[in-house]
Amino acid sequence: MAGFQIPMLREGEVKGKRRIGRVMSETSLLNIFSARTTGDLIRSYSGGEKEDTAITFPQDISLHLAGTFTDGISYFFELEHEVAGIEGVKNGRFEERSRFGLGKEFFVMFDLPSLFRSPDMSDMGGVGMHHDSGSMIHGPMIMAGKIDPSTNFSYPTNRQLILNLPGKVHPNLGTMERFGLTPYAFASKFFGVLASDGEPVEVTRSVLYNTTGDLGIDAHMMIGPLLIQAGIMEGFESGPTNSNPKKDPYFMGRLNFGGVDYLSGSFSGLLYRGYDTARVPTGANQTSAVDWLRYGFAGNVRYRLLDFYGAFIRDALRGLPEGLTGTFDKEASGLTIEGDYLATDQTLLSLRYDRLDSGGLITEKANGRMLTAQVRYYLRDNFSFYLRNGYNVGRASKNPLQNVRNLAAWGLDFDF
Repeated sequence: MAGFQIPMLREGEVKGKRRIGRVMSETSLLNIFSARTTGDLIRSYSGGEKEDTAITFPQDISLHLAGTFTDGISYFFELEHEVAGIEGVKNGRFEERSRFGLGKEFFVMFDLPSLFRSPDMSDMGGVGMHHDSGSMIHGPMIMAGKIDPSTNFSYPTNRQLILNLPGKVHPNLGTMERFGLTPYAFASKFFGVLASDGEPVEVTRSVLYNTTGDLGIDAHMMIGPLLIQAGIMEGFESGPTNSNPKKDPYFMGRLNFGGVDYLSGSFSGLLYRGYDTARVPTGANQTSAVDWLRYGFAGNVRYRLLDFYGAFIRDALRGLPEGLTGTFDKEASGLTIEGDYLATDQTLLSLRYDRLDSGGLITEKANGRMLTAQVRYYLRDNFSFYLRNGYNVGRASKNPLQNVRNLAAWGLDFDF
């Protein structure tokens, strides 16, 4: 509340800061520091090829430092410990690793107009500038670092009330036994596709514009109810090694509506173009770079205590080698629809439907259909328990996307 703020906005709780030269510094560490732990205490899978029930430890612990350098410059740094994160390694293998390091996001955000505004100019109430036409303009805002560009999308990737569930890797073979459960609209969607460095990627991993965090620069501004966004990303799971010298541009527009009589919402359209963003196998230890086109839309509607939102994203690979014709499906799509209802002051009910029509190697690919219901009970506003149940409404098989019929979990979400 008193740490990270969108530059030039003054909302929520404002705690005292002291000025050190031109830098605003918080009076205590707790104003800029927070920590969060999430995960399942008990998890059970049944009805697929692999059935198991496990008592687990919350799989994600993250530390956040967030605040303001000046009125127009904010920062957000995240460190994360993941108990069993799944990573692709060479030769098409996967591994479960316990890791600590930079988390999903790690960036600086600044407001361009504030950098060139003279000290004696009014900040117009701290919310933007009025032009003669009467329209409100806010920004442009620049965000750079390890970012989630979908923050401004009508359905953001990182703001999940139904948390992602990790997959499972065969301990000896290094193959996926079960893919993680995430919103399918944001998933990579292709079987057999490799990252630009040649490492395999989970079919359900959130990537590209809908990443949980990757290197990039983002610019966005608001003109009345319209938000315009453009940026470039380093590439598909590129990391700091810059294995792909080409960059991926994206464009997004969001139109807000409502704001009266307890009704509000927005609609977003997205276009993302990746150049040499991924690789596909062409033979024994041989791969070829391909372009990646992602486009789709998202929307949300809020009325009183009900939130309803969803996204439909299509993906297409361009520049496939001729040898893959007939053996590789170059198009895929994903749909995610969710509703959340605050039944009481402490009880939140959620329901989500995910549909994945996958692409990739025809001999390996499968489609996914999941329906997930959750009850979240808040002991305090920062401490909740949840009980969730996911049901595979499609086919159950030994394919890692379908290797479950029913999934139940009980866990916690705690931050301070």
